[in-house]
Amino acid sequence: MSSAPVNPSDYGAWRQANPSQTFPMPIGNEGSGVVIGSGGGVYAGSLVGKTVGVLAAQAKDQGTYQEYITLPATAVFPMKDVPVEDVASFFVNPVTAYAIYDISKTRKSKAVVHTAAASQLGQMLVKLCKMQGDMVPINVVRRQDQADILKAIDPSVPVVVQANSNWETQLTDLIKEYKCSVAFDAVAGELTGTIVGCMPPKSITYVYGGLSGQGVGNVPVMDLIYKHKKVEGFLVVNWINFKDPIGALLRMSRALKIVNQGLKPGGWATSQFKDCTLADMKDRFNTMMGPGGSFTGQKLRIMLNKD
Repeated sequence: MSSAPVNPSDYGAWRQANPSQTFPMPIGNEGSGVVIGSGGGVYAGSLVGKTVGVLAAQAKDQGTYQEYITLPATAVFPMKDVPVEDVASFFVNPVTAYAIYDISKTRKSKAVVHTAAASQLGQMLVKLCKMQGDMVPINVVRRQDQADILKAIDPSVPVVVQANSNWETQLTDLIKEYKCSVAFDAVAGELTGTIVGCMPPKSITYVYGGLSGQGVGNVPVMDLIYKHKKVEGFLVVNWINFKDPIGALLRMSRALKIVNQGLKPGGWATSQFKDCTLADMKDRFNTMMGPGGSFTGQKLRIMLNKD
């Protein structure tokens, strides 16, 4: 292993560990490295010596925050012409951004509402939609400085700032203007219901995060009953659906073809990292998570080959 990112899905598991969890607890969901050996098979053998991104979900009692990991070949994805350390965050954010784009397009929506939109994932989505040219991300952020981050990427992208008193009206107007029927919410809490209320009949709001630390609330019940609106949970691995091997292969191949290009310097899927070692990760994480800290526009990356 060369490197691994610290994603919200990682520290969410640390902070809300399953009571039945045994210890030591393997941690780290994704990462990157170079394949040094194979247990046999044509495909597995072809990966030896290659730079790859890996997913730990199919590993037995292992995570990516370790120097070596053994995995089935189906959890290893070769990446071409990208420095190995830059492949570390190849999956959780880039593939989720692609999935948001793909689902919205499949549902024939012309735009997609996205909350917590100044996050690394949100920035990737803005870049991806700009590159593809057939989807408009309607971004919802808390503060003006976060809006400025997105406007620097694409001055034409619509952004709604929650600090403004009329932000709900602005959002509703943009949803109508861009004929949007899909929303992705990373915050939960009262915001989910507010978004649902702004969406048109027969729309769907996917909840894929809980940054508020609260359950989904404020959902207008009559909108669900009479306007046929839906609220649904979303997890990118469910979108891939590894239980359908052929379909999963097609979805991952389609996504990773675009992600691989996006991981190259200056590409849409690149991340802004703050590097650390495994030894100092805890202190660096606590500083970013604590008072005055922030993960906006930056992500911790553990460099596993450095002391």
